[in-house]
Amino acid sequence: MRAVLTVIAACIAFSSCGYEHAVVPATPTEFLTSTGTDTKARIARLPFEHSWRDPAVNITDYKNIVVRPVTLRHLNTDEWELSKSAGIPDRKAFEKRAATLAQHFTRQLDIAFSDPICVFYKTANTTKPNTLILEVALTHAHFPDKALSQIPVCGFEARVRDAKTGKLVSTASDRRGPDIHLSGTDTHITDNEEICSIWARQLMEASNKEIFSNVRRKIIAMD
Repeated sequence: MRAVLTVIAACIAFSSCGYEHAVVPATPTEFLTSTGTDTKARIARLPFEHSWRDPAVNITDYKNIVVRPVTLRHLNTDEWELSKSAGIPDRKAFEKRAATLAQHFTRQLDIAFSDPICVFYKTANTTKPNTLILEVALTHAHFPDKALSQIPVCGFEARVRDAKTGKLVSTASDRRGPDIHLSGTDTHITDNEEICSIWARQLMEASNKEIFSNVRRKIIAMD
């Protein structure tokens, strides 16, 4: 019970229960700042700390999407000691664990964007007309040691470009902690894999929302 209370207290202090955003937003990395977009912008209908789309782009023109593997080139490895434990004794072990998480995130993105409800056709061919490229970077990862009652935290940044022109279409980023469920003496704390799985689904659903939002505006304008 003491361990459970410690986790809950840590979670409250971090303001991160229920897939909540971190109390202190992460500093954007070069992956996002290089786009030149306002990294503090947010589209209210989307569930991310940061979200932006070029209003001049007609998103309904696009039919296909290429999903790149999640990159670790912008991961903040300087914070690896926050994950230090018997399972992660050094930076190398941390980077190996992060690579496994990135691979999981990539698989979940592939699954999400292959879902029949996705408005885009997932392809590997960047030469197809009307194609977008989704790039995602894992920027933060803290891996918990249950024995020490630590909590998981991870962050990502994403950018979407026109495959033909390279023109930036949209960006997003988020940083989250765990969801905690208490049931009697059992406690379930969402791990980073679950958080990334949720993000993958939300990124796909966000793409759908942007398409449908654009279509609705057109219908209203015609009425």
